[in-house]
Amino acid sequence: MEHLPLSIQAVSLLKKMSEEATTQHIFPGKIPGKPLQDIKKAWKTISTKAGLPGVRIHDLRHTHASHLVSSGLSLSIVGKLLGHTQASTTQRYAHLADEPLRQATELFGSKVEKLTSKAS
Repeated sequence: MEHLPLSIQAVSLLKKMSEEATTQHIFPGKIPGKPLQDIKKAWKTISTKAGLPGVRIHDLRHTHASHLVSSGLSLSIVGKLLGHTQASTTQRYAHLADEPLRQATELFGSKVEKLTSKAS
């Protein structure tokens, strides 16, 4: 069993859903007393009502990873959050880490420029 932390926002949403639930499960299944087993039909309904027909759960997962990498999180952390066991699986997001690298080089370049302009 894998353990991953949830954000404060996710925990808050799940608590609210739990309080409003009419069954013992936040996501009840068709069989009374059982949780939802397959989300395909539910996801199709949700995505259609949200005006996002054709959006797959995998698309959301990819967007989540892309935003984390673009924000500067390491590939190892993003891979752990995605449940990747191989670093090479997460490597496909590596190109998205360019901007934080570019910012780091600009930061260092500015420091060198300040130091060399003081020496002149």
